[in-house]
Amino acid sequence: MIEKKREPARWIFAKELRDTSLTIMEGDDEARKEYFITPAGSFGRRILFCGKITQKKEENEMTKMTVADHTGAFYVTFFSKEFNQNTKIQIERVNENDEVMIVGRTTYFKTNEGKMYININPETVRNISETDTEYWKVRCALSLNSRLAAIREIRKSQDIDDKHLGDLGFTQDEARGCIKASELYEGYNMGQLEEIIAGMSVYQFSDTAIKLREKVMDIIRENNPFGGITYEQILEKLSKEGVEPRQLDETLNLLGTDGEIFEAEKRKFKAI
Repeated sequence: MIEKKREPARWIFAKELRDTSLTIMEGDDEARKEYFITPAGSFGRRILFCGKITQKKEENEMTKMTVADHTGAFYVTFFSKEFNQNTKIQIERVNENDEVMIVGRTTYFKTNEGKMYININPETVRNISETDTEYWKVRCALSLNSRLAAIREIRKSQDIDDKHLGDLGFTQDEARGCIKASELYEGYNMGQLEEIIAGMSVYQFSDTAIKLREKVMDIIRENNPFGGITYEQILEKLSKEGVEPRQLDETLNLLGTDGEIFEAEKRKFKAI
């Protein structure tokens, strides 16, 4: 299930990470590693997230930060060592109320009662604009929406496997992660995660995205017989009209939220 190349940083909202209560072990003997597995099928050891620093405390060589997105909080702890001085410099440059993007590795603490807390050890920390945060939210929502769609398919029948999901256009990562999550979080109610996306559709989408909706949908439908169309190909078709990447991102998220498209492969879209 886990690729041997460098582990990707998963884009997930705080709510999804906070509801994660289980980990899985992969590898043999000394190479055995622990990975989080979320109720919505994201898995890994590294995440990428954006938000506002609501609290920052420094104690000797340790810095603790709380970073909030619109769904909850991420908890970050950094220990200064000889090998991570570049990260230390980055952390020193950010302050409370700053909008930041953080890439970090997850660690886990489990209580005797079985409650699991997830902490992020930062690798990269940098200031970003509110526009950058909005972009992250749109791309994050698109990923979540696709995985929720996969889980809905899995819950329709116990016989669905990763090949069947692949035939429907879901990526290998999505198929394997969502099948595993459906087994481990059998009773989990996806309602609150679905509400995150539904809530975004109420206030997030601009007039430009709404106007582009049908045009982008037509482009994707036209290319369904050819296995879908890539993000770059859609943007190229719209570039003559002055459409910018962020506008396309928002429009794709709008269509994904409404269940009209899905990401057949990385950055390749098909109509449902």
